[in-house]
Amino acid sequence: MTHETAAPAPVPRRALYLGLGLLALVLGVFALGKLGYLPGLEQAETWLQDLAGSPWGLPAVIAVFCIAAFIGVPQFALIAAAVAVFGPLMGAAYGWIANMVSGALTFWIGRTGGEAAVRRYAGPRARKLSRLIGQNALIASAVVRSIPAGPFLIVNMVFGASAAKFRDFWIGMGLGILPKIALVAVGWKSVESAFAGNPLVAGLFGAGALALYAGIAYFVVRRARRAWQDIPDAPAPAIDTGQERGE
Repeated sequence: MTHETAAPAPVPRRALYLGLGLLALVLGVFALGKLGYLPGLEQAETWLQDLAGSPWGLPAVIAVFCIAAFIGVPQFALIAAAVAVFGPLMGAAYGWIANMVSGALTFWIGRTGGEAAVRRYAGPRARKLSRLIGQNALIASAVVRSIPAGPFLIVNMVFGASAAKFRDFWIGMGLGILPKIALVAVGWKSVESAFAGNPLVAGLFGAGALALYAGIAYFVVRRARRAWQDIPDAPAPAIDTGQERGE
């Protein structure tokens, strides 16, 4: 008895065009934000300061992080703003929660707008890359937070458009952003003082940071090459869109 590999289900043209339109809209807003035509970090910090003493502090941080993701505000700067307004402990907690919410939002936008295009138009290498991300989603999502891989919005949308499971992506992101948040919350002021008053300490910090990034990059490249070689050329697996569960 033979078993044939089922081909990917055909993608409705209307859903494909709606998804591509959504992607174009999101990327257009992102481009306007990067060009300075939309409010940026200073306005976001002002909004947070206005709500610092109110019970709306956490919802405000979540809203700012979600909006800022679409206009290209660096994630590191957003965390620093939250820590500056709410203090190291509360700011770190708020920043982590807001990152998780905005990460989920941008992931599902990538899944809604991009997975149909990947299934319909992707060639063998693109499908293989989608499977590579899907099979290593947790560790990839964690590691990519510690290296300069690209804007938060784009990175999360790429995961959404791939075969990555949302659960693995979300867990990996939650773990991966912890070192960055801890660095801002605990060491930001001390590092800033060291850089301003002691060039030797500043140089040591810089060398340590470069060594850390080099080590992470080497690990990622080796793991990616090994994983790539282990994946056969075959149709991409079904993508977790939620349609099978009636969502």
